[in-house]
Amino acid sequence: MYQYSVSGPWTARGSPWTQELTRRRAKQTRKRYQTTVTSIVGWRSSNPGEEGQARRATFGASLAHPTRTAKATFADSVAVPLPPDEMIANRRRRAANKKDKKDGGGGGKVPPVRLLTSYDQTVATIVEEINRTAKGDRVEFSVYVLEPGESTQRVLDSMRRAARRGVRVDASLDCSAVSSFTRWCEGTATLASELVEMEKQFPGVVKFQPRRIPTHAKYVMCHRAASTSTAVFGGVNIGDRFKPWRDFAIRAEGSAAVGALSLGVNGPNNVNSKAGNAKADSKVEEFKVDTQIGNPYFLRRKPRTVASAVSGAKDMLRRGVSLTVGSRHRNASADATARRGGVGFFTNRPNGWNLLAWAFPRFAKFPGRFDVYPALVDLMDDPRWDRYTIAAAYVDQCGVEVLEPALRRGATMTLVMPRNPNVYHDANRKALKRLVDRYGGENGQVRAYMCDDMLHAKVFLAESSATGESAAMIGSCNLKQRSFGQFAELNALIVQPSCTRQLERELAKLVSDSKAVVESDLRFSEPKATIEEWLG
Repeated sequence: MYQYSVSGPWTARGSPWTQELTRRRAKQTRKRYQTTVTSIVGWRSSNPGEEGQARRATFGASLAHPTRTAKATFADSVAVPLPPDEMIANRRRRAANKKDKKDGGGGGKVPPVRLLTSYDQTVATIVEEINRTAKGDRVEFSVYVLEPGESTQRVLDSMRRAARRGVRVDASLDCSAVSSFTRWCEGTATLASELVEMEKQFPGVVKFQPRRIPTHAKYVMCHRAASTSTAVFGGVNIGDRFKPWRDFAIRAEGSAAVGALSLGVNGPNNVNSKAGNAKADSKVEEFKVDTQIGNPYFLRRKPRTVASAVSGAKDMLRRGVSLTVGSRHRNASADATARRGGVGFFTNRPNGWNLLAWAFPRFAKFPGRFDVYPALVDLMDDPRWDRYTIAAAYVDQCGVEVLEPALRRGATMTLVMPRNPNVYHDANRKALKRLVDRYGGENGQVRAYMCDDMLHAKVFLAESSATGESAAMIGSCNLKQRSFGQFAELNALIVQPSCTRQLERELAKLVSDSKAVVESDLRFSEPKATIEEWLG
């Protein structure tokens, strides 16, 4: 065993083990900075001596100022360094994606949706989901009618508590002439003033957008940064008056389903610029409308390279586009994943007003994109389905034409409508009489029923007698001409067996609670029915 004394030959440089450790550290440092210099000047130089000089200069500078040199070389070797807020956002994004994959929302699966069968259940679910949001999350809220009542205050209070926690709240409400006329006819009011006051109370956190174009879509999306995002959508308005109404809604979860819903109602990320959605929607890429939910429907695209991603990010920053917590999954990939998982969204997105279309709704549409009508026609014309059960609040002649493709090819149909709807009483009966006269009778294809309760549903269940499969479409769109070509609407086509079987049971219960149509149920007054058709 060697003995080392203070006066030995190793006093200045230490023991052999210390010297070896120093040499190894110097070698690693030299190798690290040689690699950095190589990435900057390249191995091949016009003058071979320049390479060695660059190495020695960098290594010497690193010994004199190691921290400063390391930062400089790091900045030189990275194209676009991320600011601290982007780094934090990336960490939260990775955590959310990990959570989504764990829950089945980020991969090839979509968590099963849940059918909500009453007003109280829908409101309780909305309040619960908003209460589960945390700082940095985002809530998107949109309804056609927001009337006074205890249940309405519960929803508004949950939004206020969320805003105090630092949750971004984007609220929108139909304030168009159409809803104003409807409220005037029914003698009701809407609480747009509450949302205006909330925006003033929480500036920069709550944003209220009154819709001047008819917006009939009803949804609440809770985008969460560190947990699973959720959404509630369907035909339910908010207000105590709607408690006894019979209606349906859907709760969905996962980044794919919520991202696809957001894509449908808001459009892709690349058009959400400072110029405004109304102007940008006219440039939206036309995606293929397909009702073959459960299978890939989109064309394969070339894989995105790092260079294209950086170029796209720079272009988005230049145009003022940002990927917020509510928009990072709003893309065609999420839509395709949701469709493969059995949930597909079809929306109407009008972006302007057209006087000719307003005067003649049967022959013209507002500018924008309208996908609900072709999706309904495809569902009715799909030869896989031979049995339909439909619950519809309002129907006119244009709605009858949507249902006729199924009847012309021999399918059977069970139709349930309200006996005394809140509006469009005579228009409903005129449309029903046309269906019964053409396809009804004792052995006819149409079996019509009247529900004594106010039925506000827009539900379509398609079934196959041969395979036992079924598909359901649930949403906000009525079977009326203005709903097809002028109103913003949201419908979802669902082929998840757990949901369709539950809906089948609920519709069977609805039919049993209703009464078969008799001759007196088909009487209507003219020109009142025609005027109601034009107004609706």
